This record gives sequence, C-alpha cells and structure tokens, in this order.
Amino acid sequence: MRFSEITGQPELKSRLIKLSREGKISPVTLLCEKGGYGALSLAIALAQYNSCRFRTEEDSCGSCPSCKKFSGLVHPDLHFSFPVNTTKKITADKKPVSDHFISAFRKSFLSDYYIDENSWYQEIEIENKQGIIGVNEANLIIKKLSLKPFENGAKYLIIWLPERMNQEAANRLLKTLEEPPDETFILLVTKAPEKIIPTVLSRCRIFEVPPVEQEITAEWLEKEFAINKDQALILAKISSGSISVAKELIKTEQEGEEYYDYAVSFINGALSSDLQLIISTWEKIATLGREKQKMFCVNTLQLIRRVYMVSLGMKEISYVPGYQKSDVDKWASLLKPSFYILIYKALTTAMADIERNVNSKFIFADLGNRFFLSLQ
Repeated sequence: MRFSEITGQPELKSRLIKLSREGKISPVTLLCEKGGYGALSLAIALAQYNSCRFRTEEDSCGSCPSCKKFSGLVHPDLHFSFPVNTTKKITADKKPVSDHFISAFRKSFLSDYYIDENSWYQEIEIENKQGIIGVNEANLIIKKLSLKPFENGAKYLIIWLPERMNQEAANRLLKTLEEPPDETFILLVTKAPEKIIPTVLSRCRIFEVPPVEQEITAEWLEKEFAINKDQALILAKISSGSISVAKELIKTEQEGEEYYDYAVSFINGALSSDLQLIISTWEKIATLGREKQKMFCVNTLQLIRRVYMVSLGMKEISYVPGYQKSDVDKWASLLKPSFYILIYKALTTAMADIERNVNSKFIFADLGNRFFLSLQ
C-alpha cells in the first residue's frame, strides 16, 4: 500500500512521511476517522513506507522485496488484529482470533481499500453478531510481538477497530501498549475513539484523519464508477468526505434501494395510518444483520435531514438524489415540524440499542410504533 494509492489526504500523508524520515514515529499511534476517510490504508502505507529501504521524500518505492510483501499484506513482520466472532466453521471451542480470518481480511482489503465494518462482517458471515477483540486475541498479540523481527527490521501491529476490544483484552494489552518491545510499532485505527478505554487512549499519539475533499471524492467516484460529474458531486456532498459512504450510496441504488424502500414504507404508513404496513416493514428490518440495520438507520437519518432542509426552503443544500426527489418534495409539505425531532431521537436510540445487542424485534417494533404515532 503506497500513499499515492490513497485518495486525498495530502497534508496528513506529508506529515506522516516527515515523521518517518525523521525517525519520530510514535511506538503507539492512533488514527481516528468517522469512517471511510482512509485511516486503515494510511496505517498500512505508513508501515510500508517506514520499512522501505529505497523510499523517496514522497512515497515508498513499491518495488523492493519489502514493499512487494506489504502490497499483498504478507510481510512476516506485519501483523493484524480486528474484530471477529464465531462462525459455522470457527466455533467457540476454537477461540476465534484474527489469524483464523487473515486470508479473508487480505482479500477484502485488497479488493476495497475503504472496507468498512459492515462489509467485513458480511465477508466473514457474522453480520448477525457483534465482532469483538477478546482476551485470546490479546494473548496472541503479546506472543507475536515478543518474537524478533523475521527480516531484521521493525515489527508492525495494526489493530483495526480497537473500540471492539473488550475490557479483559484491553487490560491484558496495557503493559504492551505502555512499553512496546524494541523496534515495534503499534498502529490503531478507530472510528469511535470515545469507546476506547482511557487507559489505552493515554498511551497513544493521536492523529485525526479528516474527510476527503469533495472535489477529490467526486473525481474518484467519476473514475471508479463511470458516473457523470453532477451525480458524482451530489454523492460527494452527501457522503461528507467518506469514500465508503459514497460507495454504499451507489451500492444501495444498484441493489434496489432496499434501505430507502423501508423508510418509504415507514413514512407513508405513518401518513396513511396504515399500521399493517408499518408492522410488515419492521418485521423485515428485524431479520437483517445488525450492521445492515445500522445502515438502515443511518440512511433514514440522512433522508429525514433532506426532507427537513427542503421543508425549510433550502433545496440547494439538501443534496437530494434524483430518485428521491418526488417523495422528498411530497413529504416536505406533509410532515409536521415535531416529526423531525421525534424521529431523530427514535433512530439514534435504535442505533444505540443495536450496539447494545438489544433484541432486534423489540428495537424495530418500537421504531415502527414511533413512526406511526408521530403523525397521528
């Protein structure tokens, strides 16, 4: 992974390169993003650059033996830790750890540098469960980092989504994070630093990964998906600088706008007092995997925001996709002002409950009821 392969982020790339060239990379680094800004790619690119013997002032060479191994994520001194759970093949008695899924991780990342948590869980078929980084993983990390480097360089551990680390694992790793072994660099990549325990955060040098610039995002979307410039600009604005969100928006359209159809049923059901439509809709959503359920909530919040902006006469900054315009215009004239506050609270509560592993039927029965009652 070379820095040049990462979309945007010129200032942060330059800063990381400068620190590496000056030998000032912290033993424990935390890259924070809201999701889809390229933090995981930046961590891998930094590790590759730091290991490259023929690097330039702008990037790793990309062709030396070390770079070639990094490019395939198979360098013997590059280790990964990420959230996993039991599957049909990896049962509880096998104590699931990242090594059981490393081939899937390599395949997923190399096919999508902006892989998100939802896509990862789908890839390893645990979307109905919450991925975790547990104490067995922590013990394996300590064992790996205690070994000498295979190629007389440095060792690198990239922990993706450390917010999924449970308390026992975090406590087990505290000493390692406080005093990493010589020539060892630990890079954590998070989208929720507030969920990482303070004792872990206190041991990190923290970098905020900013959103990708709208113009750069639009250019990337045009090239990657062969869409026109106007559509690319709309998607870049809606995604707020997140490449993965922009891709998800395109994917949603391509897959039949599943999330949007559910939101339409909720809103139209509430407007027409059609309780049966509300019930049949929440029953369908409750059968989805938890990450898909969260994506439904995120997409619906975005939709509600657009309707609200249009209702205020602010169409120019509502960024409504073409396929939503007729519905959004209609709802903007029909929905009560109180609806927006009530549904915002209901959707954010639903997302919090999904994170807490509350029963899906309870979550979405309640959400459906709140949609219904908000317009009665």
